Amino acid sequence: MKIYKAAIIGLGASGLAVNKIIYGESSDKVIAFENKDINNRDNFFGFWLTEWMKPFERIIEKKWNKWSIETPHSKVNHLSNAKPYCVISFKKWKKYCLETKNKLDIVNKQVIEYLPINNYFKIITADKEEYYAEKIYDSRSTREKKGELIQHFLGINITVADNTFNDEKLTLMHFTQENNLLHFIYILPFSHNKALVESTVFSKEAFDDSWYIEKIKNYLMLKNITKFEEQSMEKGIIPMFFAEQKKSNNSNIFNIGIRGGACKPSTGYAFSFSIKQIQILKESNKNYVEVHKFLERKMDKIFINFLKKNNENGNSFIKLASNLNGDEFLSFMMGESNLLTKFKIIKSMPKIAFIKEMFS
Repeated sequence: MKIYKAAIIGLGASGLAVNKIIYGESSDKVIAFENKDINNRDNFFGFWLTEWMKPFERIIEKKWNKWSIETPHSKVNHLSNAKPYCVISFKKWKKYCLETKNKLDIVNKQVIEYLPINNYFKIITADKEEYYAEKIYDSRSTREKKGELIQHFLGINITVADNTFNDEKLTLMHFTQENNLLHFIYILPFSHNKALVESTVFSKEAFDDSWYIEKIKNYLMLKNITKFEEQSMEKGIIPMFFAEQKKSNNSNIFNIGIRGGACKPSTGYAFSFSIKQIQILKESNKNYVEVHKFLERKMDKIFINFLKKNNENGNSFIKLASNLNGDEFLSFMMGESNLLTKFKIIKSMPKIAFIKEMFS
């Protein structure tokens, strides 16, 4: 009977990070289970270049020091020379995380359950096969919770014929007017004629693909972009609530990624926080670490409850952005804001509604 040192369930960003960061320099045998085809996956992970992300700088696809937050009637421009906004493609991340000394066995099967037996686990897959490992790293998605907000999106990588895009500045959020719906367009210009254009919504339910595609095309028409070639598509759903299944009672079970509470609900940023989580787990003797500070979690909960109860069209985000400089804004997005910045954030919010949520 072969017993692996560790089993990774779900070979997304955080699962791959476990292989690279924790076991990459060892001779330990690790097995990973992934029932989806990740070879054709081609999405991008966005983040600001914080200290903990600097070890991965060489595989960054592109950096932007400038970004904007917009509505149909206003616009805020931000700049950070110290911590640019960056993206890494899933393909590059996967390649990087599989370039290791250890041997990773990848099994394309769905895990149904795992059971503790003495000092290891029996892992049972959908076809009733059994595998064995000393530790479990579980990154499977958490279920959507009825009544809770989710961030859902669909993006299209496009190519246009002429020099259309300013590739020195990204559009972080361009809010559009939708009935009782918080919707914005996100644009990553990789060059003057190539960009990812993404439609993103904060709501309680996701939509059909055609809905997002229509919004993207409408936006491009407003920008006088009528001819473009679609290269690829990405889509996803991110919970805007803290995961319930964070810490396991078994010290050899590690819930990681969004499942382990790595996502920052108010922003939907999960990739960089998942990396931070894995880095801390490597150096600690715990099976769970909280990557978000207490005040950050409290403010996130207040902000999310505010969004759930108030028809928001982007004005609060614009006001928030206009009251902060680029470095302050990114510190909020990356969970590193100091007390002064937190005060500015609270001051930006609609007073009565925000105070109600603080004491609810």
